[in-house]
Amino acid sequence: MTILPAILHEQITALLDEGDKHFEKGRDAQALAKYREAEVLLPTERERFEASTIVLTAIGDTQFQLGDFNAASETLILALRCPEGEGNPFIHLRLGQCALELGNEARAADQLAQAFETGGVEVFEDEDERYLDFLKQRVGLVL
Repeated sequence: MTILPAILHEQITALLDEGDKHFEKGRDAQALAKYREAEVLLPTERERFEASTIVLTAIGDTQFQLGDFNAASETLILALRCPEGEGNPFIHLRLGQCALELGNEARAADQLAQAFETGGVEVFEDEDERYLDFLKQRVGLVL
């Protein structure tokens, strides 16, 4: 993992903070615009930088909230390739949810199981219960 130059890190962090404020107020389109501004600042070889994981996860999460499951899935797959992306329970959760929404139950079960294995039931706490119910039914999970 490589560290971003301080000036880039500060700019990206500021844009993420602005995006988060919009996201918290339900202004998903504005949040996505700020996250996209942060993405533009990422170096070309972005898979080397932890900031890329954060930015891409924010974009993917927002795309999910906007109902753009294909785009969210594509973005989150990119986030998996960045530092600490693989094994991140939230990324796997969102990938599983996207897969389920797109009708790919096998992929959904795999990703949701990975989310559960690394994040436990807590990763499902603020989510629609149908995702955890799907996982329980699909893999015989008993809580």
